[in-house]
Amino acid sequence: MMKRFQKVLFLILILLAGLIPVTIYFMEGHPLTSETVSLPQQAMPLYEQAAQVLAGLIIKPIYMALSLAVIVVLIGQARPALVALLWSQSAFLIGEIFCAINFYVYRHASLISEYLHSFGMALAFGFTVFALFEWFELFANVRRKPLFAREMKAFALFATPALAMLTFIPLLAPLQTDAYTTSIFNFTYSYTRFEAYEIYERRILPVAAFAIFVATFFSLLNRQNSMSFLAKALFSAGLGALGFAFFRITLNAIFVNSLVWFEFWEEATELMFVGAVAFALWRFRTALKKTALLEALGA
Repeated sequence: MMKRFQKVLFLILILLAGLIPVTIYFMEGHPLTSETVSLPQQAMPLYEQAAQVLAGLIIKPIYMALSLAVIVVLIGQARPALVALLWSQSAFLIGEIFCAINFYVYRHASLISEYLHSFGMALAFGFTVFALFEWFELFANVRRKPLFAREMKAFALFATPALAMLTFIPLLAPLQTDAYTTSIFNFTYSYTRFEAYEIYERRILPVAAFAIFVATFFSLLNRQNSMSFLAKALFSAGLGALGFAFFRITLNAIFVNSLVWFEFWEEATELMFVGAVAFALWRFRTALKKTALLEALGA
């Protein structure tokens, strides 16, 4: 009963964390979409137009379909690592659906869709870290290595203050905004790195990560020989927020003046991410429980 309460509370906190920025955004009277009519025009060479078509019309549908397939495989699995991975891929796919809506419908001008995309990515990163924690613990128990849990806690005690310090890198980094419209094979499209995106990635996420890491450190100061559920959840959430912030900052710092490559490499790395999860499930497929859904699919 307590574990179920913890899970429900955890999901409620995730929902509230996602709704706070959206609520503030609407309270300030911002529209759902930004005004792109007045954005400057920028021409793109044919190879960059082809790169955008490849990213948006080929790579994105492939990894979204692969993510959906992973979710189907994970439905009904009982191992904590696989349940966390199910939540990771679900958050990822929901975020990518909003990204696709922004891409295909709003032509990259919907601020709310882009925010929900980013929030889904940060959640996916965090749940993936939590899944790795659970998988390592399971592996250690199977191999009968009780010292592993103690060493993992010791590592977390060392890593948490270091990660908290790293949050100041994006916090002290200047905002790098850029936005322009272009034509991709006679299709008008907007590339946008608005201040709202930069503030979320370089200010809100690092501050949230710092607070989470502080809470993680104090949750680790107990006499237990292993990390508690709360400590693992907090550490994973902090690393998810900080990891996504660094991911976006790195891409933006490199491609701030050529946002087509920002989008191309984001799509490419997301394909790598989902592909790695799918490969891991295939590699350890014997650990999967034969659910009714898998049997119906003939897996």
